[in-house]
Amino acid sequence: MNAQPDDKEIREIKGRLKQYFNKLSVLATQVPVALRRLLLPQYMLYTGFKGVVYIDDNGKVGFELHRERASRISIKVRRTGKQVEEEIFGILGTSAAFVVNGRYTELWRLVFTHKEFSKRFRNQLPKDAAVFILADEMIPMKVGKEAEVKVVDCGIYWIIGRQRYVKHIPFAWIFGDVSILLREIDPLSHAESDFYFALFSSLYEIITDSYRRIVDEKAKREAFEMYMKLITKIEEEVRSAVHITEADEQVFQNLLTRYKFFLWPGAKRIEKQPTLRGKIVRRPDFYIQTREDKEIYVEIEPPAYKPFIGKRKSSRLKEALKQVSEWKEILGDNKDVRYMIIIGLLEDLNEEEKRALKAFNEEQDDLIVVTWDYVLENIERVKAEISKQFAGNASS
Repeated sequence: MNAQPDDKEIREIKGRLKQYFNKLSVLATQVPVALRRLLLPQYMLYTGFKGVVYIDDNGKVGFELHRERASRISIKVRRTGKQVEEEIFGILGTSAAFVVNGRYTELWRLVFTHKEFSKRFRNQLPKDAAVFILADEMIPMKVGKEAEVKVVDCGIYWIIGRQRYVKHIPFAWIFGDVSILLREIDPLSHAESDFYFALFSSLYEIITDSYRRIVDEKAKREAFEMYMKLITKIEEEVRSAVHITEADEQVFQNLLTRYKFFLWPGAKRIEKQPTLRGKIVRRPDFYIQTREDKEIYVEIEPPAYKPFIGKRKSSRLKEALKQVSEWKEILGDNKDVRYMIIIGLLEDLNEEEKRALKAFNEEQDDLIVVTWDYVLENIERVKAEISKQFAGNASS
């Protein structure tokens, strides 16, 4: 059993949470006032609120934002004999639909229900949300000891006893261990990552849904102009970073954490450094869950290192491949799991090295090696889709 935090540590927990929300309030000013409610989760717009920090007997911490608005930020602390997940979701279970083992993870706009509720009250479930029907003995999520996750605009639709139980969770943040929050969590980095992921996820929905959520022509143009300005700034930042040859891997970890949307536009979920446990313990740089429920584990190497030197694998690529083989040893055979290594820049490869990279990828079943051009191409693709979609709507 872990030691629970003392009064000094509780003050630090509250301080970290306030830093996170204060940074969000600054970032939100990049979005025109008329578009903020459309493009950002409601919790990112609060300047004051009431919230609760739950601390259970295992040292797990969960913050829940209540819907009440307030003139200032007010955070209470409750020590609980229940597990934090039980306090936040309000239901019990022996297994979980999601097990989170990484960092910078979010679950957005999901609805969790079970068979009895969906059978008796299906018409009461939200029409525009992803609905997960769980077994009665399941809960939505468990958070691993070294992990943390945010739950945003999610709902619980359940039957407890004979009573309907419906709960909306505007925002919750769960930490597997209080020491993770106090020792390793940078609230400013989290705020940046969450802000840009939320913003560009809304952008992706606007693109794929043909601006279904925007009805005002002026709002369409404002959204288009804002996104083009913002994505151009991000593209310049990424291009500048990948051409700084002396930059180490941590620089690019931070870059992709901030703009993780562009690792896989439209992904359901992206985690930083999930923990894989077997006979050995390993942490890939990123984990992606696609909309098709494919799982992708990502290893990044700085763009200054080539994947091939002539026809031969570079030492940096060999080391990355060794790490992937260790992940496979832990995960075993799974047709829904893929692996990606990001290394080097295409412009630095000669023709022989480009052919070697292409030939290597053609031999792989579940692995692809890409250069950092992959991330830049994702940014360009999103830009092109925005422009195409906006032009199509403007002419119709």
